[in-house]
Amino acid sequence: MPADSPGVACMIEMTADGKPPIQKKDLKISQASQVHFESMFLGHVPENVKTHKKAGPIYGLKGCIGELQVNHKEYFISEEALHGKNIENCHAPWCAHHQCHNNGTCISDGEDWFCECPRLYSGKLCQFATCENDPCRNGATCVPKSRPDFVCLCPYGRSGLLCTDAIDITQPRFSGMDAFGHTSFLAYSRIPDIGFDYEFHLNFQLANNHSALQNNLILFTGQKGHGTDGDDFLAVGLRNGSVVYNYNLGSGVASISSDPLDLSLGIHTVHLGRFLQRGWLKVDDHKNKSIISPGKLVGLNVFSQFYVGGYSEYTPDLLPHGADFKNGFQGCIFSIQVRTRKDGHFRRLGNPEGHPSAGRSVGQCDTSPCSLMNCGNGGTCRDSGSTVYCDCPTGWKGAFCTETVSTCDPEHDPPHQCSKGATCVSLPHGYTCFCPLGATGAYCEQALSISDPSFRSHELSWMSFASFHIRKKTHIQLQFRPFSTDGILFYVAQHLQAQSGDFLCISLVNGSVQLRYNLGDRTIILETLQKVNINGSTWHVIKAGRVGAEGYLDLDGINVTEKANIKMRYLDTNTDFYIGGVSPLSLVNPMATANEAVGFQGCVREVIINNQELQLTELGAKGGSNVGDCDGTACGYDVCRNRGECVVNGTTFFCRCLPHWTGNTCDLSVHCVNNLCLHQSLCIPDQSFSYSCLCALGWVGRYCENKTSFSTAKFMGNSYIKYIDPHYRIRNLQFTIVSFNFSTTEREGLIVWIGKAQNENDFLAIGLHNQTLKIAVNLGESISVPMIYSHGTFCCNLWHHITIIQNQTLIKAYLDGNLILSEDIDPQKKFVSLNYDGIIYLGGFEYGRKVNIVTQEIFKRNFVGKIKDVFFQDSNKIELIESEGYNVYTGDGEN
Repeated sequence: MPADSPGVACMIEMTADGKPPIQKKDLKISQASQVHFESMFLGHVPENVKTHKKAGPIYGLKGCIGELQVNHKEYFISEEALHGKNIENCHAPWCAHHQCHNNGTCISDGEDWFCECPRLYSGKLCQFATCENDPCRNGATCVPKSRPDFVCLCPYGRSGLLCTDAIDITQPRFSGMDAFGHTSFLAYSRIPDIGFDYEFHLNFQLANNHSALQNNLILFTGQKGHGTDGDDFLAVGLRNGSVVYNYNLGSGVASISSDPLDLSLGIHTVHLGRFLQRGWLKVDDHKNKSIISPGKLVGLNVFSQFYVGGYSEYTPDLLPHGADFKNGFQGCIFSIQVRTRKDGHFRRLGNPEGHPSAGRSVGQCDTSPCSLMNCGNGGTCRDSGSTVYCDCPTGWKGAFCTETVSTCDPEHDPPHQCSKGATCVSLPHGYTCFCPLGATGAYCEQALSISDPSFRSHELSWMSFASFHIRKKTHIQLQFRPFSTDGILFYVAQHLQAQSGDFLCISLVNGSVQLRYNLGDRTIILETLQKVNINGSTWHVIKAGRVGAEGYLDLDGINVTEKANIKMRYLDTNTDFYIGGVSPLSLVNPMATANEAVGFQGCVREVIINNQELQLTELGAKGGSNVGDCDGTACGYDVCRNRGECVVNGTTFFCRCLPHWTGNTCDLSVHCVNNLCLHQSLCIPDQSFSYSCLCALGWVGRYCENKTSFSTAKFMGNSYIKYIDPHYRIRNLQFTIVSFNFSTTEREGLIVWIGKAQNENDFLAIGLHNQTLKIAVNLGESISVPMIYSHGTFCCNLWHHITIIQNQTLIKAYLDGNLILSEDIDPQKKFVSLNYDGIIYLGGFEYGRKVNIVTQEIFKRNFVGKIKDVFFQDSNKIELIESEGYNVYTGDGEN
């Protein structure tokens, strides 16, 4: 670049990371000239571009380039680049430098980062507590003062407890950072044309407290608004009694501090400005001070709004170095004006002038909203600009300190003694503790092991379990021992509210058992004729449910059915499964019970829903309260497996097992105790009082001791492969294509199942039935009528190639290159996506999951034969050996 000093023909200068610049001067050039560059390259120089012979060796950069400025112009690298090669998004470790508060999780996409906040927290760093229910008006910020009290931080132009009152602000009053971590501020539209010069005039009056002088932000505008060191910015603030003016043009911070303020002056005047690198500051009648910013950059590139008094999300960590004042401004600002050489005259901030675009907790100078507040019982009114609330003394709470603190409130002195996780419930003369699962005692201070849960209707007793699909059919088996004639045994609904939509409920009504369900039009009611025994001596068995609209109810072997003549056939539910009651009972649909909903009183020891047994323990449930154990011991129904006998041993138990079984719960065959199965294989006891090993993929041999590999998988009738699609989240679920080669000698068998294979999840399945090809599909509504191709036989170990294509509801099948089936399974196209959860099974399912039960008799048994060349969705063949599976052998080299 041309040099200003005499005798220097050319000079180059470089600085990095804000360090002092280094220079190189050349005196040998006889005449300085303007340099022109044709092209600019980042990262490397293309092979076809010639470089100067004196440039030396050129090496490519391995790393990231984030921002680029040339002659004060900022370039958007990826958007403005003309050409490039082998460039990808930078994966910078942003989260290593940004710590989320309040157990937030930092997530980075390589170009930016954000904190995923836990419930009831917000902010860039999850630094702000938020209200569970927000009563504030007009866009105010609700913050919790205590449970359940709150404070509304009012937006610009609003005041009052709920920010419902309009106020006129001509001289804004700021209060700095409040007790909840928020600052009062005004935000104006970005000021144009301040890149190379500007001049500001402002007058302010400080609040009458010491903290107003210590470390307070007055003005800020920046390149991003929450940037890192090096971002361009302009900031003015107060530090230790002096006005501080800082700016950064991209190559380091320039800083000017005034002399200490004369606090006898009521109003202070600040003039400041900048032309290119030179900045200046004049405060009151002090002498003018100036500074030159480091480096050679002369332009201020800022894009954020212009903030006055504070920052919208004030955390010093989010502001560039030099602008990170620890508090907001406290006091009044009477006027702010700005001018540039291009504009020529002073004007107020904003567009239109004098109008901020946003703000929070800003009041009118010399006016306090506390003048309109009357805090009772010795409460103190606190105002933060336009925000106002009562600070209550001990024993009182509420907006005006007119409500007494209950024994369960956190403000109560002394505090309640309920253990962590328990719920304190106030009573007229004290309180009680509702215990979480696994706890008991007056204060829930004792651990409790639950094997057969017991419920107490008078104490809001219940358990909840994660639900699954029961839309088309619902089969429930439940064993219970009642101590009362009324109470909810099972409940699930579309929504947990009185107007719940669909629901299904099993309850006791005057000693009889009722099944009630509503599929969207009317409530179906089935009731047993016989009554239950409530003296605590009898375990009753309920089998209840519905298929479509037809319901059934069986109590101890006596059955009641009803075939409802209604249009609706599907039960849409979203809530958990509730056992014993619901919290609170007011959320139960009034049509779900004959009388007012009450909790069950008694014991439950078995709940099976659609062949899935719920784990009725403190660890197996999702939630619950006030649940005990039926006999108070660790022994429970079916705790000991395979007809073992449970024996109480103090606070625990042991199982007395029958011959051939052992283990803590009699769940281990004696033949597998000292098994020799290797490499995570499964020991399977057999009828000859011995065992065999089911080998994991990649291992064979009697004890799975030999490593193997294959490209052709051989299935033995008790084998399976489970493949997880790594690209499921980005797939187009309306289009699926799968192809493979197979051979077999059997007439029946499941070949491929695309889907989760649980309950009523979507699937696409291919297999053999009576030596014909069978295809079944479920896209969410119901299982379509399986498609059968019966014009060929599949036997004799002959290889066949199958391709199945799903295009929304159109299913096509190709056999050995020929189209054999084409059917639109739903011309109305109500459901068009195959939500297969990224799971594909080959040959069968996990050990213990029978094909006929999992597929609801669509297929009868596992596949016997060979499968190879499996392609799914794209052109890459699935490497079967790298998947999960058992008992799969190599079929390579066989016919």
